[in-house]
Amino acid sequence: MPPLWRRFIFVLLLGGWMGGFSFYALVVIPTAGKVLGGEREVGFVTQAVTSWLNLIGIFTLGYFAWHLARDWWRLDRFFRRSLTGTWGLMAAMLPCLLFNHFAMSRHLAPNGFKIHEFSDFERLHFLYLWFATAQWGAALLHLLLYLRAWQILDAAPTAPIKPTP
Repeated sequence: MPPLWRRFIFVLLLGGWMGGFSFYALVVIPTAGKVLGGEREVGFVTQAVTSWLNLIGIFTLGYFAWHLARDWWRLDRFFRRSLTGTWGLMAAMLPCLLFNHFAMSRHLAPNGFKIHEFSDFERLHFLYLWFATAQWGAALLHLLLYLRAWQILDAAPTAPIKPTP
């Protein structure tokens, strides 16, 4: 697959995954709280949405790993280490998010929007927000690093094409 298409898919996946996360966190949750009358009701919607975000994250990180492997030989040491590090942080946060999501779900009773053992749920939710923020920050840094790497790679001279006789 030519680099342009790989990059295009990279940006689409990141935009869908982290752009979706950002829009949901910044716009949907506060708006839904106003419309539905409270955060508790919104939390039950969020439970379903974050399952999808985490699933999209699994596929996106798989593509990112393949993408990085394809570019590996063209990247210098700084970008290899930096991109591997940001990818690793995003990947490390995913099982933390999945585990926390499962643990929080055990405290939710959809009938009547009830939360059992609220203090435990609140602690888990606090951790979930930290894991999600770390993943989001790593994703933004990963994008910034890749944009710079692409800029450098595209400016690098290529071997001249020899005319065919």
